[in-house]
Amino acid sequence: MAMEMRARESVGMSEDLTRAISPYATALHDAFLHSHCSSCFRKLPSQPPYAMSCMLCCSVQYCCSDCLSSDREMHSSSGECCFFADHLKKASPSYITEGTSDVRASLRLLYFLEMHGLVSSDSINRSSRIGGLSTIGIREILEVGGEVAERILKGSMLMSSARKMRTQTSVVFSNGLTIEIVTLWVVMINSVEVQIGDGWDLGIAVYGPSFSWFNHSCFPNASFRFVLAPPNEDSVSDKSEYRAVPASKGVAQDAWHAWQFEEGSAHALGKYGPRVVVRCIKPINKGDEVCITYIDLLQTREARHSDLWSKYKFICSCERCTASPESYVDFILNCDFRNLSSPENAFISRGIEDFDDILQQAISEYSLGDDPKACCTMIESLLSENLMGDLQQVELSRKRHILHPLHHICLRAYMTLASAYRFRALESDTDGFKGENSAVSFKMTKAAVAYSFLLAGATHHLFLSERSFMTPLAHFLLSAGRSMLGFVECVKGERRKNVSQAKFSFASCSASSGTRDSMQYHQFRSTCEEFGKRMLSLSLQCWPFLVQSSPCLEKIKNPIDFSWLGTAIFQSLHLSVVDSANLSCTDGLEIFTEEQKGCILSLAICCITFCEYLANICYGPQHYLANHAKDLLEGINLAQ
Repeated sequence: MAMEMRARESVGMSEDLTRAISPYATALHDAFLHSHCSSCFRKLPSQPPYAMSCMLCCSVQYCCSDCLSSDREMHSSSGECCFFADHLKKASPSYITEGTSDVRASLRLLYFLEMHGLVSSDSINRSSRIGGLSTIGIREILEVGGEVAERILKGSMLMSSARKMRTQTSVVFSNGLTIEIVTLWVVMINSVEVQIGDGWDLGIAVYGPSFSWFNHSCFPNASFRFVLAPPNEDSVSDKSEYRAVPASKGVAQDAWHAWQFEEGSAHALGKYGPRVVVRCIKPINKGDEVCITYIDLLQTREARHSDLWSKYKFICSCERCTASPESYVDFILNCDFRNLSSPENAFISRGIEDFDDILQQAISEYSLGDDPKACCTMIESLLSENLMGDLQQVELSRKRHILHPLHHICLRAYMTLASAYRFRALESDTDGFKGENSAVSFKMTKAAVAYSFLLAGATHHLFLSERSFMTPLAHFLLSAGRSMLGFVECVKGERRKNVSQAKFSFASCSASSGTRDSMQYHQFRSTCEEFGKRMLSLSLQCWPFLVQSSPCLEKIKNPIDFSWLGTAIFQSLHLSVVDSANLSCTDGLEIFTEEQKGCILSLAICCITFCEYLANICYGPQHYLANHAKDLLEGINLAQ
């Protein structure tokens, strides 16, 4: 039976629900083995004292002697060292290319479970768990076959070979399963990607029941963050109580034993590995289930189900997935433009698969071939031909599907275009818009700003109807604000003289509002409404300039208020008479004036401040996202 975590007490939003949970096992991705510490995941020092490495395999490195000492037994006794030294060379090239972090994490996890008596064939056969971690679906995967099954079998053989150096626990399974197969599958469906800073996923980590028993929801009420253990820490110092506890019936005794072990033996877990903290993003009543999300929420129901089944082998039955009629966000993400004006007469759309194939092809060519220009051309051609325009000029009956700016295809397109145009701007800009390529660089940078802001604005619209979208919104706001700052800085003239006129404040909101342990939900709603109104007011002034000379973007009247799309659009921000008039006026100046520069700078500050506010709520004030936003805002202050 599935486990679940429920609130021990009523909790306000922006409160931590768990202590910093230590991992059962971790493994850096192959690309970071020589740049980060395999014990604590910190970046290796570039100055004395330099990094140390394992003398036998020379494949893992450590930032200090403490990390080396703490990880030596795990690295050696688990078979990871032998795996690097003797057995990795026997693996097929395709296996190595795909990475070995899952196999190495499996070796470490299996050693940890064996050393603490948490391996039991009875538990797997009766409850599909090992050490409290789910093993559901492994028999079905092997029976069906395919790439995943092949990887499991090859990886388990490498694990078995690497483990022959030491005495192993004898565990017997039926149906040809081995302990290595089961453990590798456990890692595949229970591990999480570890992101400590603003950049790549450094590696994977497997946590015990106190984290792995949090179920998924497509409308989650909690999020999680990673934290690094303090240097030279002798034991786990965080003794705070869990405010979310397991709740289920009929679970095998071994599963509860795993929970009790973790609850009472935190000091025995990974000493330095990245820890995880679960934090609520909505008010939660006592006894309510606490859920996080395992996947990208900006997907249609069909895409989410496909994603969850391929990775975790379950079909989601959360509130969002079972809603009838479907939730507003799912309706918006997947509906035809014609349905926005007459939702009662739903138009059955066709041809979306073709759009998705074109978009995926463009993304693949960009990521694999580094051809951002071709990517932009392909995606903007898709949008130009299929994104709604002037209704009086569109022959609706001849179109199989008409996209609108909030469609999931468009959101993915904005994300890719923002990145591609940013890349093209960097390629062409060598002297801050002053060289021979200044006109091209200016155009590329402006397009990157427009698409990144449009992505943030579209996500903000979804956030207005469902608050769990605040996590992707915070990331997109930072990206948009950073793009705007870079744009203003590169244009001739100094940012310094524009800062004073860009400053603003909110009567009921400051960037630190989310740093308190708890906050009232009505205060949160009021603050978000003020941010939304500010972004809307500023966008009305600068959006016409940002979209000039872009056929795709010129179709978007405003990236914050989408009421112009049709009667089905959810409206939360109510326009004043003046703003309504400005929304109808789409004329802008081609010349980048000081007034426009100040407006874009103001908008950048607003986006970054809003990001910091939401990041404090979702993750806490020490998270890298909140710190990055804070650093950007402090840099603007220093420019005065």
